[in-house]
Amino acid sequence: MNRKQKNDLHMIIGLCCIVFSLLVFGCQKIEPYRIVETPYPVIDQQGNNREYKLYLPEVQKRMDIPLLVYFHGVRSECFKKYPGLRNYTGSPVEETGLIEFSKLNKIALLVPEARYEYKFHNCMSKGWSPLDLEMDGIEKIIDVVIEKYSISKKKIFLAGLSAGAVLSFHLANRRPELYNSILAHSQGSIYDDLRYLKPRVMGPKFGVLIGYTKGDYKNLIKICLETAKLYKAHNYKVALLKDLPPKRHRWSETSNDIFWSYLNKLGQYTGNLE
Repeated sequence: MNRKQKNDLHMIIGLCCIVFSLLVFGCQKIEPYRIVETPYPVIDQQGNNREYKLYLPEVQKRMDIPLLVYFHGVRSECFKKYPGLRNYTGSPVEETGLIEFSKLNKIALLVPEARYEYKFHNCMSKGWSPLDLEMDGIEKIIDVVIEKYSISKKKIFLAGLSAGAVLSFHLANRRPELYNSILAHSQGSIYDDLRYLKPRVMGPKFGVLIGYTKGDYKNLIKICLETAKLYKAHNYKVALLKDLPPKRHRWSETSNDIFWSYLNKLGQYTGNLE
């Protein structure tokens, strides 16, 4: 075979590789970015319909993606009557930066809606209490999303602010094998009566990331610190992030990159931190 024939052969092989790549990869369907509201019905043990919103990133069809479930803090319009709570919003997901962050990082973001009301500071509020009533519906929401969408079974995360952080601990302890890691922002592992919720099983299980802001309430900072000690004592992988911005009790939007990095490093399935 002369040089010209060899060059022609190399060209043909190269063209075949290009055509093969186009056939295999170019024909794969792309799922567009979507926001869906309660795409599948969920009814809790009380017979109530549960609502949720799901933000799905643009990915190749059937590609498994991480799932991040977010829970806001206690919310009430009544808080505006009190000077100390006037600027507190409970950090709904729209104020966290997580919507855009999840979109950019190919993460499915699930935001369940609180169903039940209770009195907090003499205000009728929604904030994941009573816990036993809220958790049943939320677990069913999580399960249906895992079943219906291409979710990576080893990359399921929980995150919450304040009361949402408390809920994250209760959910994780009910099914410690399901969640890779959790983020508790400005609260810890407690019951409604402020007793500490101890891990149901010895670790290492789900990773535990705890953070609070520089302007957080002192009583909540104490709960964060005690929770970190409690889970470390039970052999869980724990990271504690102190004095995050901003200087008040709200989600630290500028820390989302750090949060995501730690959630993966601490995870029982993806972790590499000792």
